[in-house]
Amino acid sequence: MSTNEKTRENLMVQIYELEALESVYPKELVIADHGTLADINDFIKNPAQEHPQRLEYSIELPMNGGTIELLVSLPANYPEEKPEIYARGSSLNRTQQLLLNQALNNVVNHQEEHEPCIYMLISWLQDNGDDYIVASNVNQRKDYDIEDKRNKKAGSTIFARYWIYSHHIYSKFKRRDIIAMAIENSVTGFCLAGKPGIICMEGILEDCDYCWQKIKSMNWHKILIKLLEKEENCNIDNMRKFNDFQEISFPSSERHNNMGQLFKYLTEHKLQYAFKELFGIEGKSIELPG
Repeated sequence: MSTNEKTRENLMVQIYELEALESVYPKELVIADHGTLADINDFIKNPAQEHPQRLEYSIELPMNGGTIELLVSLPANYPEEKPEIYARGSSLNRTQQLLLNQALNNVVNHQEEHEPCIYMLISWLQDNGDDYIVASNVNQRKDYDIEDKRNKKAGSTIFARYWIYSHHIYSKFKRRDIIAMAIENSVTGFCLAGKPGIICMEGILEDCDYCWQKIKSMNWHKILIKLLEKEENCNIDNMRKFNDFQEISFPSSERHNNMGQLFKYLTEHKLQYAFKELFGIEGKSIELPG
């Protein structure tokens, strides 16, 4: 069987699973991009064309103490490959949201190979999600007290710049949440979407670390800190190289980023030294072939 035929079979399974979920959760399920869904259906009819983007959707699940939203991002070869999933909820504090996603990813990793599992993950959340909401309410005051002490101890004068490397950043949900999280926490920098994926976050150490903890709790093929810069007793805003946080991309071929363009971007912000830390090679400000 050809690669395209195998991908076609996997995409058909994704569509069957999606249709079953929509029948159970007609209002709760939201598809991120209906254009992608149309592309998937076109590929199923004609598997000779280019592979479509990932199917992504969210399902909002009511709980006794609030709601939990499950974000789903499916690689083209799901269910042979594991799905990328992430759970969040306004009633969850940062600790319990992190623990919930760790537990949820553990459930994913122990599922039977090559079988669709989103419905099972929903069932698991319905059975266990309230425990994390209850724990959030119990520990909310304790978490605030701990953070207040940490901030007072740090004096909010430690500047940090996180350089985070990911194998890829495709998911629209992740990209949206990373930007929103950065803006909410006064973190500046950028998110390089595509392959490879790079996140640069700068600001107060505690704010950057909080964002990093939430980002790494999402399900990733590979993600790690390649470089962490710190400066104590300084003016935070004077240390920033960016005025805001935004998404960037320099696509070449097959959804890969143009490394020459990235090096040029870093050079414009006087951060070209980070290129070698990220990729292990010296950068060159040249146009690379697509």
